[in-house]
Amino acid sequence: MSIPTCSVEGKVAIITGSSQGIGNGLARGFAEAGAMVVMSSRNASLLEGTVRDIKARGGKALAVPTDVTDGAQVSRMVERTLESFGRIDVLINCAGGSGANRDRPLLELEEDVWDAVMEVSLKSVYLCCRAAGRVMVEQRSGSIINFSSGAATAPVPGMTHYCSAKIGVNQFTKVLAVEWGRYNVRVNAISPGLTDTPSERQFMPPEQFERYSSVIPLGRAGRPDDILGTALYLASEASAYVSGAIVAVSGGPQ
Repeated sequence: MSIPTCSVEGKVAIITGSSQGIGNGLARGFAEAGAMVVMSSRNASLLEGTVRDIKARGGKALAVPTDVTDGAQVSRMVERTLESFGRIDVLINCAGGSGANRDRPLLELEEDVWDAVMEVSLKSVYLCCRAAGRVMVEQRSGSIINFSSGAATAPVPGMTHYCSAKIGVNQFTKVLAVEWGRYNVRVNAISPGLTDTPSERQFMPPEQFERYSSVIPLGRAGRPDDILGTALYLASEASAYVSGAIVAVSGGPQ
């Protein structure tokens, strides 16, 4: 019996939302593990800075600034990946969030705010999966990792938009796993809990962050590095028979 490993050596991975936070940690981790990483976000300067760091450590990375809510830009991101590396083995849809548009009770939730959160957290997943999926289906191989949230299943007052987008990601993931299983394309999702990132610190008051952290069974908020192991597993042959799963990385049930 051969023992499977979580190796991503030589794989080509597109990671959206990778200029900072969880996505940035994944890009650095995948590059260190031997993957060729295509980094995508709207912030070109942050992307280029991380690419320089990765290359200085001997890794391979490419920055492709992209608005993942724009289908034409997403298609170009995929084209650039193929031009540079010739294939796509892994797609990680890490872009998303509510930013400053959180804590909006429904009666105060403007239509444009609803649309903005849906676009970045759900429409982007559709656009990126469709564009990269065409390549994976033709290859007859690939692993897609979408990012969900604990808010998909735990109702959070004031966040109907974000909760709705993330439960949409869950069902989208499961349906696509069924559609593309015949092509050996696996589709899973990671559902992080509270994670200590610059965006969380920016938009959540410190006392609220500490209060939420205190109820996590493992006694602390997550860190971007805590997500890396699960992502490597889902991207690798170690999870060759796993598809349609929503994997909680949240420090325990809350």
